[in-house]
Amino acid sequence: MKRLFALSALPLLGLSACGEPANIGNTYTDADGNTITQIIVADEVCRPTPNGRQVTACYLNLVAAADDRHVSVESPDAPRVQIHEMKMESNMMMMRPIEGGVPLTGGQVVNFTPGGNHIMLNGVREPLVEGDTVELTLKFDNAPDVTVTARVGQPTEANEGFPNG
Repeated sequence: MKRLFALSALPLLGLSACGEPANIGNTYTDADGNTITQIIVADEVCRPTPNGRQVTACYLNLVAAADDRHVSVESPDAPRVQIHEMKMESNMMMMRPIEGGVPLTGGQVVNFTPGGNHIMLNGVREPLVEGDTVELTLKFDNAPDVTVTARVGQPTEANEGFPNG
């Protein structure tokens, strides 16, 4: 139990370089009365949708207190939401859904960044413009769902990823 408590403080230190975590996931109390944060989500942002487009990407950074798996995302702003990856194959950048989700190692930062793993919103119901917000509900194998409110805008340096902590 002491190990989990130490890990719960570690992500806060690692995320402080990018500002305070915007959203802290569900917590629980261990046998010693310590409050443990299960999932920390920071720096969530979704790109605006140009006129006529109903697809956009969202980025964020995650830290889980213990090993887990980020399996899916839901949003009232789009009927289809997928976790995607981008990687080079045969000298071409390829994008595809990640089957089975993204593994989370306890205490380690997982970055969803431009050109890497990201969340795709398909069939966006209303155009997204700078200053709007998008609700995202992140689902995990073990941790409770975490709902965050992402700002609509351009990704910042915080979304370019930061060192694992």
